Amino acid sequence: MPGDDTRIPLLAPFTRSKGARLKRVIILPFFLVTALGFALSWIMYVKGSRAAVSDAIRAIAVESSKRVSDQVYARLDHAVHVAAANASFLGAYPRIDDETTSIRRAFVEQLRHQPVIAIAAVGTEDGDYLEAQRLGPDSYRVGAAGAGTGGSLVFRPVLADGGFGERYVDAPGYDPRERPWYRAAIEADGIAWSRPYSLFSTAEPVVAVSMPVRRDGRVFGVAVATVELGTLSAFLATVEEARGGVAFVEDEDGRLIASSRSTILDETGGRAVAAEHVDALVSAASRADGADRAAGAIRDDDDSPAPFSFTLRGELYLGVSTPVRLGADQSWRAVLAVPQSAYTEKLRRTDAKAFIILLAFLATSFAVGWLVVDYVTRPIRTIADAVDALEPGARLPEEIVGFFDRRNELGRLARSFAALKLRLDDSFGELEENLAEKDVLLREIHHRVKNNLQVVSSILSIESGSVDDDRARLAFDKCQNRIQAMALVHEEVYRTGSFVELDMAEYLSRICESLRWGSGTKLTHACETALVVRADDKDRLPLDKAIPCGLIVNELVADALERAAPDRPVETVTVDFRRSGPSWRLSVSDDGSARDGAASAVADDAASLDLVLADGLVAQLGGAVSREAAPGGGTVVIVDFPA
Repeated sequence: MPGDDTRIPLLAPFTRSKGARLKRVIILPFFLVTALGFALSWIMYVKGSRAAVSDAIRAIAVESSKRVSDQVYARLDHAVHVAAANASFLGAYPRIDDETTSIRRAFVEQLRHQPVIAIAAVGTEDGDYLEAQRLGPDSYRVGAAGAGTGGSLVFRPVLADGGFGERYVDAPGYDPRERPWYRAAIEADGIAWSRPYSLFSTAEPVVAVSMPVRRDGRVFGVAVATVELGTLSAFLATVEEARGGVAFVEDEDGRLIASSRSTILDETGGRAVAAEHVDALVSAASRADGADRAAGAIRDDDDSPAPFSFTLRGELYLGVSTPVRLGADQSWRAVLAVPQSAYTEKLRRTDAKAFIILLAFLATSFAVGWLVVDYVTRPIRTIADAVDALEPGARLPEEIVGFFDRRNELGRLARSFAALKLRLDDSFGELEENLAEKDVLLREIHHRVKNNLQVVSSILSIESGSVDDDRARLAFDKCQNRIQAMALVHEEVYRTGSFVELDMAEYLSRICESLRWGSGTKLTHACETALVVRADDKDRLPLDKAIPCGLIVNELVADALERAAPDRPVETVTVDFRRSGPSWRLSVSDDGSARDGAASAVADDAASLDLVLADGLVAQLGGAVSREAAPGGGTVVIVDFPA
């Protein structure tokens, strides 16, 4: 039937394929190439941008650290200038003992103009001491010690009009010559920075710069300017870069001088070791800086900023360590450590937006490509479906008709298919007419052949009636049966209309029935013989094999009927035809117990003319025949021939 895929099994896998397969074949490579190009471009962009940003961040961190170091220097330098100016002034001052009020007022003015300075003071070789101290914004006090105070440090508040108030605090046992800043200046015989120490009056951690006061070539005393470490910490806390990270200063022993985010003291009240600080960020930065210096990556005599990096809680920090040298024996380090995300957060958000935009572009490209491919493949699928369901004379699907108006290759393809269908309809019509005519002719030929064979059979039947010899009459009857077997083939073809194959179950049954009833008066007890045919309705043979097979059955069954004994009214003859692997097997068996001795019966059968004819037909089929005695008596003839 037209459109029946079972007639063309090789096309079945293709006709069962999904319509979207061509669409996937077209769109997937395009999508994969686009996605791969996008991924490679994105990876290269991210790697390049991250490397460039990392270099830029390191450069910024170096500049920031240098700026922090310079500003620390500047604040300390203010103290140096104050100490040097006071030493020079006091060395030329005529009578320091009688002008303590003027000197302390001068110190207060210095504090007003130098907010970095916590204390401006002077101590003499006689143990006298004068100072002005900052208590807070616009809040000051002055102090004095020496013989006039009984060795106590006496403080007076500075009033709003610049005068001094009443004595209100005494700190007994104060001797300036025992203070760290005094000893540092005397030992250096010049300007010197003290080690960090605690104030005598408040115990605040400070560092002081001092310079000897010389008069007439000898040291008269020491002028000092003190800087509270808390002031440096407050300054570091204002550094913009340190807000997301940390900025701190540590001395050559690794102890904190100042820190932007935590106290510089440990639990004992002393200055904490930076590498052991309770603040994990301070300790991690100090250890990373110290590890690089210990490994030789940073030389202690190198004054250039030294970058380093470390990871804390999964966050990458970039750090820079810059030397702050106060003297030959003092070298601080200003350390700045910032998280890389502080600089890359905006870039990350920008990258995320760009990534979303690119993904949207990729999705849009895929969608547009899918629509374009669908525009191309849908007509092809529709035409392919129409081809699968093509039937002569059927109308074209409306979908194909709708493509006719397209002014492109798809419209041309649809119109070409329509023209092809018109030509096929014409060709199918002619073929059907020719096939019908040939079918009628073939049926007529088989019918006439069957009629001619029937005529021959009738002539033989008439001739056998005029023959007196029983052997001659029997020969006529056998020829008549053989002709009848051949005629049955043409009758079956004419009846079923199948010109290629023959139903063997029906054909063999009709041959046996013909032998049984047609030979009832010629073969002894033939009508009383039971003929059993075992064959499947699906067993079919081509005509060129069906005719020899039918003649073989005719000869073997006729021989079995001929051997029926007069004293036994019923003999069973069984015909079995079936498929045996790659071959066909035909067996004809009878009970044959009427004969004396099965062995002699087999020998006689092998020598008979009928069986010689059967052997010739087996050879024509390219098969093999075997004869044997049945266990219960009788004969079994087995014929095997290839399918």
